[in-house]
Amino acid sequence: MENQEALRQTNIPQVQPMSEKNKHINRRKLIMNIVVTVLLSLGSVIMLFPFLWMLLATLKPGYEIYSGDLFPHEWTFAGYKEMWTECGYMMEGGIIRGFVNSIVTTVPVVLVQIIVSAFAAYAFAKLNFVGKNVMFLIFLGTMAIPFAVIMLPQAWLYGRMGLTNGPLAVIIPKFFGSIGTVFFLRQFLFGIPDSISEAARLDGAGYTRTFISIILPLIMPALATQGILSFIGNWNDFLGPMLFIGDVNWKTLPLLVNDLNGAGGQMEYVPRALAASLVSLVPIVIVFAAFQKKIIGSIVFSAVKG
Repeated sequence: MENQEALRQTNIPQVQPMSEKNKHINRRKLIMNIVVTVLLSLGSVIMLFPFLWMLLATLKPGYEIYSGDLFPHEWTFAGYKEMWTECGYMMEGGIIRGFVNSIVTTVPVVLVQIIVSAFAAYAFAKLNFVGKNVMFLIFLGTMAIPFAVIMLPQAWLYGRMGLTNGPLAVIIPKFFGSIGTVFFLRQFLFGIPDSISEAARLDGAGYTRTFISIILPLIMPALATQGILSFIGNWNDFLGPMLFIGDVNWKTLPLLVNDLNGAGGQMEYVPRALAASLVSLVPIVIVFAAFQKKIIGSIVFSAVKG
């Protein structure tokens, strides 16, 4: 029995006291974590302050907008009431019709544009064909052409085709994909081993089946990231709808916000314009909240690949 007790005592792990070096390392890590947390908190406050100012400005009367005080002296919802009534005067259906118009000109574009760009990125990343690199460089070169150079010829062409009476002039040209999205997805696809596609082809799957069944699920984080960026860009697009949409009943939210601001941006018009801007941000916040995990997954995948 004594031997067994001695044996058990010898098997008990001995807790070694923490050395001064380890204590110093842990203390330094704690200080760094505190500093990083404080800096990130300050950065968050700085980034969120404009939104807080905009929210409080919508609750001020017009003469208090540039008073310099953050909180209103007189709390009022007149800006939201004026937004609702003025949008009704400007367009049949009011602000609700503006939301519908923005959805019609954004959601189909995002879905089709992302799918077409994903197919193109897969072809440029995983397929071998003559002139692939030259063609890709030519496509990249189109990104250097400013929109201001081609917007007037596009407006003339869409007018001759009869597309400016509705939203088609804003929707159809974007169905052919985005070279920026193609470039991003192409780089993302380089991180996926070619052996995955080769194994699928050995099992009898064609290129389309391989892409849809195997590659597409693997690049969903990247697709979500590009989808959100495309959604934000198309939702906030002002110049395109202003040039290419001639029917006032198809005005999108950015055009309504511009009209609400009035000529010269007088102070009495600022609260209603800010109220419309704040309301128009709601879909963007919802979409980002719904897909934020996919965005984080895309960042983590890129970091691991790097």
